[in-house]
Amino acid sequence: MDYRELPDDRKTQFQDYLHYAFSAEDGPQSDHETDPDERVGDERALFDGDEMLCVCRHYWFRARVRGRWCEMPGLSAVASPPEHRREGNVTRLLAESLAEYRDRGDFLTALWAFEHPFYERHGWGLATKFTEYDCEPDALAFARDSPLAGGTFRKLDPDDWDLLDSVHAAAHENYDLAIDRTEEWWREKIFDNWRGDPYVYGWADEAGEVRGYVVYHVRDEDEGKRLQAKELVAADRAARTNLLRFLANHDSQVERVSFYGLNETALLDVARDPGDIDCEVHPGPMVRIVDVPTAIEALDYPHDLDAEFTVAVSDSLADWNDGTFRVAVADGRATCEPTTDAADATAAADVTDADVTTGIGALSQVVVGYHSVEDAETLADLEIRTPEARDALTAMFPERDVFLHEGF
Repeated sequence: MDYRELPDDRKTQFQDYLHYAFSAEDGPQSDHETDPDERVGDERALFDGDEMLCVCRHYWFRARVRGRWCEMPGLSAVASPPEHRREGNVTRLLAESLAEYRDRGDFLTALWAFEHPFYERHGWGLATKFTEYDCEPDALAFARDSPLAGGTFRKLDPDDWDLLDSVHAAAHENYDLAIDRTEEWWREKIFDNWRGDPYVYGWADEAGEVRGYVVYHVRDEDEGKRLQAKELVAADRAARTNLLRFLANHDSQVERVSFYGLNETALLDVARDPGDIDCEVHPGPMVRIVDVPTAIEALDYPHDLDAEFTVAVSDSLADWNDGTFRVAVADGRATCEPTTDAADATAAADVTDADVTTGIGALSQVVVGYHSVEDAETLADLEIRTPEARDALTAMFPERDVFLHEGF
C-alpha cells in the first residue's frame, strides 16, 4: 500500500469518489462543479500499485486548545468507491494520515463523522454539540420590539472578510477548539459554495462597527421557501437580537428560517411562545489525540501542582500511543514518557498496574475539556485506580467551554 499526495492525473477520479460517497443520488457526473485545485486543503490517496483505493483531504487549521493556539489538522472528504470497500483501506488511510500529522509535530486532529461509531472505534471522541433552531419568521418578531433593536444591516462581499473575522473571534474568544480563520478560508469556504454563493449580511451598531453577521441561502422546499443560515454569529447580545430581527423581517418572503449555534436553548426563554420554535441538539465534530506525549507536554498546568502517575492508553490505530506512559507534572509543565517498549513482554503487566487506563478517544475528550474527568469515568472508558491520580488529572484537565464551529 502506498499513501501519497494526490497526483495531478487523478483529480477527476478524486472528484468521482467524493461524488459517489456524498451525492450518489444525483447520478454519475461527467463534469464536476469544482476543481480540487480551487479548494482549500491538500488531497491524499491510498494506492495499491496503480489502483486508487480511497482518498481524503487535510485542512491545516490553527485552533485554541486550553487557551493556547496549536496546529490542529482537519480530516475530511474520506471516500472509497464501492469496489474497494470492506477491505480495510479507509482504516489504513486514517492511520497514514495520523502518521503524517505526527511527523508534522501536530498533537490533535478533528473531523466531522459520517458515522460516529465508525470513528469512535478508531479513536476519535465527540467534542462538540450544537443547537439547531427552526421556526416561522414570526416566532422571532419579539426582536423587533427589543430595546436593543437598532443599528443598520449591510450586505457584505468577500473583501469584507476581515470585518467578519473580528466578529467571529470576539464571539468565540471564550471557547476552546475555535479556529483562527485565514483570509483564504473566509473567501473560499464562507463566501463561496459549490451549490451557490450565499447571501452575507452584517449588523453594525450605532457607531458603525460590525458586531454580527449571518451567512444564508434561501431554499425552495416542498413546504415553501426556507431561509437557511449557514452561520449566525454575534459578538454580543445586541448583535444577536438584531440578527434575529433580520431573520424575522423575511416573514413576507419565506415560510421557515433555521440556524445553528452553541449548545444552548436561550432562545426558548426570550421568545413570546417557545412552543413556536423547534430546538434540537446535534452531535458535532470529533477530535483525536495524534501523539500522547506531545499532547501532554504541549499544554500548561497549575504551577502549584506536583504529581506523578502512570496512564495506560489503548489505541488500535496508532501503535505509538498504545502502551503505558509515566506523566510527571511540576512548575506548570509536564513530561510524558513511555514506560515500556511496544515489543516488551512486560507491557501487559504495566497496563494492569497503571494508575489510569483509558482509550485514546476518552483521553482526547478530557484533554480538550469536552469531558470532565468525572464525566469521562461515567460516560467513557476512563478508569482511575488511585485518588492521587484522579486529583492530578482533575487539576490538569478541568472541563472547558468547547465549541468547534467550523464546517469542513
